[in-house]
Amino acid sequence: MKFFLDANMPYSSLRMLEELGLEAQHAKDVSLGKAEDKEIMNYVIKNKCVLITKDLEFGNSAIFPTKHQQGLIILRLPFYFKPNQTNKSLKEFLSSIDIKDLEKVLTIVELGRYRMRAFIDS
Repeated sequence: MKFFLDANMPYSSLRMLEELGLEAQHAKDVSLGKAEDKEIMNYVIKNKCVLITKDLEFGNSAIFPTKHQQGLIILRLPFYFKPNQTNKSLKEFLSSIDIKDLEKVLTIVELGRYRMRAFIDS
């Protein structure tokens, strides 16, 4: 399973994912650092990646149907979180689950908890 970090994610998250043994890319590394959301979604669908973002709009299935998505992780953490705090929360979450469970699922990660919902139109 491959992961794709949206431009709103700290670049240091890439290293953290790699340290967990996960294959990942950051939007900045594929010239999508300033891309529109549709461009990001097209890229992750084409490359079969699980998108990790802070952008709630990606969770709106009316705008971004889930039919072709691999998976989606939305971080709902305090706006004042520094990169190390974001990385810590993401690492704790990823270390607490079976990574395979992220396929075809919308996951909302909050402080100390998470919710997963299978894609309806998959």
